[in-house]
Amino acid sequence: MKAGVIGVAYPRAALIGNPSDGFGGMTISFVFSDFHAEVRLEEHDHIEVLPGRVDHLEWADLNAFRTSVSTMGYYGGLRLLKATLLVFIKHCEQNQIPLHERGFRLSYETDIPVLLGLSGSSAIISACLRALGSWYGVKMEPWLLANLAWQVETEELHIPAGLQDRVAQAYNYPVFMDFDESHFNTNPYGKYEKLRRPLKNIYIAYSDVLAEGSEKTHGNLRARFNNGDTEVLEAVEKWKSLTLLFRDALQADDMDTMFDCIDTNFDIRNMITDLHPQQVELVKLARQSGACAKFCGSGGAIIGMYRDDRMLSRLRSDLSKAGVNMLLPNIVYQE
Repeated sequence: MKAGVIGVAYPRAALIGNPSDGFGGMTISFVFSDFHAEVRLEEHDHIEVLPGRVDHLEWADLNAFRTSVSTMGYYGGLRLLKATLLVFIKHCEQNQIPLHERGFRLSYETDIPVLLGLSGSSAIISACLRALGSWYGVKMEPWLLANLAWQVETEELHIPAGLQDRVAQAYNYPVFMDFDESHFNTNPYGKYEKLRRPLKNIYIAYSDVLAEGSEKTHGNLRARFNNGDTEVLEAVEKWKSLTLLFRDALQADDMDTMFDCIDTNFDIRNMITDLHPQQVELVKLARQSGACAKFCGSGGAIIGMYRDDRMLSRLRSDLSKAGVNMLLPNIVYQE
């Protein structure tokens, strides 16, 4: 039987503070196990990287091609595996970590809904890094795993991204993150704190027809931030304040404050950026039941809280009538 290892990572949901993570801000995020990405590495006589089901290059007809590109985008996971392998090799070379010469076949599978702001791409990357680390016996602390995953997207693939997705996936625990620039001057990582207080009454909802890559959603914000746009700079500071306020409210079990923080987080984002009208309507749809709502990430999926079973029932009904998927996430708490 051929030797092999498997790496697993989960989708990320940003509960508060996003998208300030890409701009020296603060966030609270978690991963949930309702979906997952799996990377399998099996012994082989040479190095081979296999395409996944979304990397196919054949379609039954033009309509099938249009549907594929419209829902999955132009990119599958093959480029993610190749870029991750390259970053891993560079890391080992730079740190004089010897690697054995055994060949392998690298493949992946994922059921994480794509292009909905659930960090499906970074999940494939994080799972791949875990598989490579196991295969070569290279230990990576969570902060390092997050940094390497971030390098894959930003340096190798030139995708605008903050660190928070990879941090949550690396720690497999709800994490408060502070990306203060001064901290990075003396440390290779941000201030990361596991939140021991259980997160309750959380829901996630998403629409299959609202897929949009983070490149589109975050590209303009990055340019405005780099140019010193006052509106964006002020928004980042407000998102940071909301994150701190939410963390304190979580400890005090203050549901009212947590509700207000989540709603305000989205309202600020909606005021300073041109969001997809249907994505804004998704937030409004959830709020009409009394629940709070904001984007999970770049858009297409939302996250919020509900107060009680009655509100949850109405939320389910409203979303279902609109053809929107909803789940109560199985939040990962892995020590």
